[in-house]
Amino acid sequence: MSRVQSTPVTARHSWRQQWWLLFPLLILLLAGVLRFYRLDASSLWSDEGNTWALLDRTWGQIAQAAAADIHPPGYYWLLKLWTLVTGRDAWGMRSFSAVTGLLVVCITYRLGWLLDQHGPAKGKPSALALVAALGVAVAPFQLYYSQEARMYMLLTLASASLFWALLVLMNDPECWSWLATLGYWGAAVAGLWTHYIFPVVLAAASVAYLIAWGWPAEPPAHQPNSAPARGAGPRFAHLRWRHLLYFGLLNGAVLLAYWPWLPTAIERLRQWPSAPVTLAWSAALIQSATVLLVGPLHNPWPWLPLVGLLPLLGAWRQRVRPAGIAIVLWLLAPIGLMFGAGLFTDAFMKFLLVASPAWWLLTASAFSYLPGRRFGLAATSVGAALIAAVVLPSYYTDPAARDNYAGIARYIEATADPATALVVLDAPGQQEVWRYYDPGVPVVALPQQRPPDHDQTLELLASQAADRTTIFALFWATNEADPEQWVEGWLNQHAFKGVDSWQGNLRLAVYSQPGALPCQPMAPAPSFGDLIQLVGICQPALPQQVTPGAVALVGLQWQALQAMTTHYKVTLQVLDTAQQVIAQRDSEPVGGSAPTTTWQPGQTVLDNHGILIPFGTPPGRYQIILALYEETTGRLPVDGGDHMVVGDLIISPAQNRVPVALLPMQHRVNRQLGPVTLLGYTAHRQGMAHAPEAPVRPGDQVEFTFYWQAPPAVDEVSNGAWPPDLHYTLQLGETQLTLPLASSHYPTAAWQAGEIVRGKAILPYAGGSRTPVVSVDQAKLRLATLPGATWWQW
Repeated sequence: MSRVQSTPVTARHSWRQQWWLLFPLLILLLAGVLRFYRLDASSLWSDEGNTWALLDRTWGQIAQAAAADIHPPGYYWLLKLWTLVTGRDAWGMRSFSAVTGLLVVCITYRLGWLLDQHGPAKGKPSALALVAALGVAVAPFQLYYSQEARMYMLLTLASASLFWALLVLMNDPECWSWLATLGYWGAAVAGLWTHYIFPVVLAAASVAYLIAWGWPAEPPAHQPNSAPARGAGPRFAHLRWRHLLYFGLLNGAVLLAYWPWLPTAIERLRQWPSAPVTLAWSAALIQSATVLLVGPLHNPWPWLPLVGLLPLLGAWRQRVRPAGIAIVLWLLAPIGLMFGAGLFTDAFMKFLLVASPAWWLLTASAFSYLPGRRFGLAATSVGAALIAAVVLPSYYTDPAARDNYAGIARYIEATADPATALVVLDAPGQQEVWRYYDPGVPVVALPQQRPPDHDQTLELLASQAADRTTIFALFWATNEADPEQWVEGWLNQHAFKGVDSWQGNLRLAVYSQPGALPCQPMAPAPSFGDLIQLVGICQPALPQQVTPGAVALVGLQWQALQAMTTHYKVTLQVLDTAQQVIAQRDSEPVGGSAPTTTWQPGQTVLDNHGILIPFGTPPGRYQIILALYEETTGRLPVDGGDHMVVGDLIISPAQNRVPVALLPMQHRVNRQLGPVTLLGYTAHRQGMAHAPEAPVRPGDQVEFTFYWQAPPAVDEVSNGAWPPDLHYTLQLGETQLTLPLASSHYPTAAWQAGEIVRGKAILPYAGGSRTPVVSVDQAKLRLATLPGATWWQW
């Protein structure tokens, strides 16, 4: 008989088992892509600048600087070694955090394997381990700090490694693994030399070991009826006195390795710079859940903290095992510290990163409550991926995801003249990062000491600003550096503020000092609501002429007719011929330093304002109007209306092409539509530019701002000649409108090659689809869907 060759059943079965091993590799690959994608795209911020500056120093100098700071030197020493290979630029420094973030994913997977209560099937990876690793791989909290040149991912890796070694040592006390023993010692030592919060993690591990030591012994596996119930997981052998002694000696070895730095650590902890913030338990838990899910990024879903119920379910599931209790203690230790010490502020929320792997391990444990393990696995994985898919795109594209020093430096480089400009850093901690991006403009850092000296600070500011026409002020951590706001108050009184923009936690204010402006007395002086008179206006020669990116200057001389208890704001608006607002400045008088409640009757208040003309504004003649208003009651009446005309403004063509990265676009598109390119746009409910996520309901007016760019050569466009008056069509729901790209007074025939032009449109939303569609010359593009009201907002 002839033999028929066939693949053995065992071989086919082996292949079906082995293909599961692809899942951990795919998760690791995904984690690597997310961590290294656009690694150096966002700006370094102040603390990263400090990291960069320390790398220039010797090992001993790093230790000396760390001894005066609030962090041990371990991270800086390791990073100095790392950058000898990768270089000291943003990518080289951040790549160390990216790699440590990858290792956190690996350790989380191994922890999930040890924690799996059902025990992984032979030849297959643990479902719990896969879900936990996937959660850590795509978690925005993890990714944010995996792309930052600071010590927090190294601290997280030390914490995860410590608990992996702890679970191994608890699992096999009779034959302690040398790798686990060395891993515990190395992780503990590394964590202590990395951050002063790590003793809390070490304490949680020690308490967990004590609980395991007192845990009842499980019956030996060879006894009849000794199999643990489903859910009990791998058995932990009974820990005896000698095991506790070994564990104590191991922690003693850890303390011995940290002994040289211990006195410094105690001294720094006694001087910890913290202003306690008291929160209720519920508020603290909600804030913790939000940060653990999305980190410092924007939370698009108000109900997202409810996901925090999943780790609670997982903790309940794991309560029957010492290993599960260890993970629960790991999660609760930093939260408890922050609650007890009042650390629930933006500056300290990153401390929760050390508990992030524990969060995902308990979340993965919760899916066993769902009907069917496969369904639970899929639901939890899809949920983690959905959070990442919604949050991460904006993180990668938002230039203000971190304090945007790089963007501000490019803006100053593009608009400033080093001979007439000055940069004021209103916090000494900014100097190092500014040195990294230095655009070549003179810099002064004020105040120069803490607590600040009033006379010295203002004298130095006055002398440095004396011959400067433009001042760029970067305000950061002013509550600590300049709590009385002496620097900003001086600038508000002596210069005209134009730009006032938040770039992450960093605020850029641009002031103009044009010298003495001619003032025109108002006769008769218009009265605003019989409360305030405008007795004079100071402006350059009328009509003012400015270019896009520059500031229109208006000085207002006010007199109060009576004492007031209401805070009124000044609004100055630039209107086009269609009465659309092209530019606007809103502020309390004198930049907020002289509110109307402080005015005395008969006192003259000089209130300087600068109105920034946005890049891309079409050339032409515009009108400036003035109004006073209170946010709840509206505008004060003046001259029979609610505003008065201040004067005309002529906007001339731009002299220099602005970098596209500096354009304040909510959505960046860079898509060619017909002969032009749509660089990006903003879209929001009218009057809600400060809150673009405000829901749009039928009947609302929606305001669009588009940034168009002409082709490099307007006489060489495809499909024929450059059109003299190109229009676009915008459709929203049931409403459709056709408009010129910029305005009827600036048709495309007047555009220059490569010019960037800004156009606005207001469209009513009557219902139907919230996805706008814009089309130019038969080329269509679907824009991002506008936010709608959820059921709890109706």
